[in-house]
Amino acid sequence: MIDHITKERIMDAARIEEVIGEFVTLKRSGANYVGLCPFHQDNHPSLSVSATKQIFKCFSCGHSGNVVSFLMDHEHISYPEALKYLAKKYGIEIVEKEETPEEAAQRMRSDSLLIVTEAAQKFYQEVLWDPERSHMIGLGYFRQRGFTDETIRKFGLGYAPSGYDTFTKFALDNGYKEEYLLETGLSLKHDDGRLSDRFYERVMFPIYSLGGKVIAFGGRIMSAEKRAAKYVNSPESIIYSKSRSTLYGLFQAKNAIARQDKCIMVEGYADVISMHQRGIENVVASSGTALTEGHINLVKRFTKRITFIYDSDPAGIKASMRGIDMVLEAGMEVKIVLLPQGEDPDSFAQANEKADIEQYIASHEQDFITFKINILSQDIAENDIYGRTQMINDIVQTVSVIPDEITRNVYIETVAGVFNLQRDSLFMRIRRLRQKRREQMAARSNYNRSRENAPEPASAAEAGYIPEDQAQYTEPDAYEPTPQRRESKNITNEYLAVCERELVEMLIKWGEYTIHWESNMSFGGEKIPEVTVSQYIRSQMEEDGLSLQNPIYKKVYDEYFALEKVPGDNCEETQGRVIKYFTFHDDKDVLQLITEMLSESHPITIKNFNASLTSEEHRLFKDVPRLMLQYKSRIVGLQQAELQKEIARAGKEGDDARQKEMMRHFLMLAQVRAQLEKELKKY
Repeated sequence: MIDHITKERIMDAARIEEVIGEFVTLKRSGANYVGLCPFHQDNHPSLSVSATKQIFKCFSCGHSGNVVSFLMDHEHISYPEALKYLAKKYGIEIVEKEETPEEAAQRMRSDSLLIVTEAAQKFYQEVLWDPERSHMIGLGYFRQRGFTDETIRKFGLGYAPSGYDTFTKFALDNGYKEEYLLETGLSLKHDDGRLSDRFYERVMFPIYSLGGKVIAFGGRIMSAEKRAAKYVNSPESIIYSKSRSTLYGLFQAKNAIARQDKCIMVEGYADVISMHQRGIENVVASSGTALTEGHINLVKRFTKRITFIYDSDPAGIKASMRGIDMVLEAGMEVKIVLLPQGEDPDSFAQANEKADIEQYIASHEQDFITFKINILSQDIAENDIYGRTQMINDIVQTVSVIPDEITRNVYIETVAGVFNLQRDSLFMRIRRLRQKRREQMAARSNYNRSRENAPEPASAAEAGYIPEDQAQYTEPDAYEPTPQRRESKNITNEYLAVCERELVEMLIKWGEYTIHWESNMSFGGEKIPEVTVSQYIRSQMEEDGLSLQNPIYKKVYDEYFALEKVPGDNCEETQGRVIKYFTFHDDKDVLQLITEMLSESHPITIKNFNASLTSEEHRLFKDVPRLMLQYKSRIVGLQQAELQKEIARAGKEGDDARQKEMMRHFLMLAQVRAQLEKELKKY
């Protein structure tokens, strides 16, 4: 039996239009797809497939169902076989088993939480419309914001009344369990055991799942009280995850998004509601949180075209650019619309008619690359060569994440034309960036798979030892960033190379800065002395007799510590001299490495570099020790790999004594690595 969680993963991943499209030629027709029905002799496209509802129906023979039933009927297979077909298609591993009591309990718990949140939404909505309980405060606020009664009902808006436990008492009196009230965050429990409401004297915005179930709330205060948070939101729970569950308004917008093949992204609740009220219904909101892969995948279920609408705040626009890079990397078409000065989507929708809004969006949409060029160019003076270099690198970085090669090439032509650059140099830069990203992703994937769970393995198997007939060995050679290296399957050493590169980058950017340990951090009861980043790295390397393996990284490392420091200079001045030394290096490989390091996150000029240092400095007490632990863990892993080969050779040669000694050494290294991994979890 396929367990409940796996079934949900399969159904979440499956796209009915993709599956049926393997057997039937489908053409888009509005929000749906149409084709010839395979269940009868169909001469006219009678089959309708809804990407929004994930169902199909033939309007001639009446055959209908979902993606699983289609496969069962069309391929004459059983329900489990249809699920396995989908799991294989979408790369989902199936572990067949009976639903355990724990899994059944988890499912029932989720259902119970949904019942509670649904009851809360109805309670808040009833209070909103009840003049005796709300005194029309919440309703008056919504109407003052320009929301019609129809719109208020459409989004299920409500009002949490005054009184510290009004809703909690209502819920308990109606049989809802305290544990579910606490888990959904609707109620809070104080030290004295008293229960109170999380939301009171706030207008309430219910948050719906894609299927239309209430999973959380956002509550907005109506007063101008500065000491109170403007918004209070439900905490995460097993039914609500800010990064995965939903985008605000997606339930109400999904049909329009699929029909128009476009999603409009705005910032807040009111932005969505006002746009919907004006008839622009393909609108959702990130609700002040950064976009995640989960959010992007939700939108991709309905369209691959997304338009972001911004007000004229440059800081807010720049802060959101990283999230937009993620959307581009997902293969989506991204447009940007900048509203007139002083307007946001809420006010703009309230002040304009639907046709005017649609016309404004259509005439002001820019593709993201062009928009980014325009935004970043505003801050760069014509004679600021290094600032211009940084800006170009930033734009090229964005182009590099686009998966479609033709689209990338079009944008390369655009960037080359705007900045009068050679196309070949841009192509080369983007190839390097994409290769580097692939290597880092592969290394991270391998690293995550290799983490041991047991702190002290008691046997070779627990320590990760693989017998010779099951092992595939790779030589732990030094990493070389050459085209030939791209064919290497030695992911372990690629991760080591990533660690070494990060160590060198840490030295170049932060080597002379002091690590300010947190006040509660100590060693052996003694306060840890403050040291510079370079002192810490050097002492850690020398303590274990470590040396960088990559020749370019080692050269930079050795030359860094050979540089003379000027007594009395502060850390910025000393670090500036370090950067100046390496940015004028006579070794072109070293120069290229340093330039890439500095241009990836900061302007190359020393003045601008020092001026642009951000809050990264306050994280040094975490970042530097974590990096050293990761590096040491990888070194130990390589030593274990070598020992595995030695153990196998000794076994072949019948040298039991040497094999036993090697095994003892392997287990010792496993304990060391487990301790390193345990320390890593602290950071």
